[in-house]
Amino acid sequence: MLIVKQLKAGFVLSDALMGLILISAGLILYTQAQTSMETQLKQRQERVQYLRHQVETQIKLHEQVKK
Repeated sequence: MLIVKQLKAGFVLSDALMGLILISAGLILYTQAQTSMETQLKQRQERVQYLRHQVETQIKLHEQVKK
């Protein structure tokens, strides 16, 4: 009976540790994905602003040439 209780306690402990490991791995993966997406979004927003500035400059030059 004592061996069964020890095995059960050991199983519960190992199960809890595996749960913590899985939760930790999930949190790390989520954080990395979130950081990566935020970085990509920032880069793309900067690129859009740069291209918008170029287009607006070209439009202004084109309008000046028409006059």
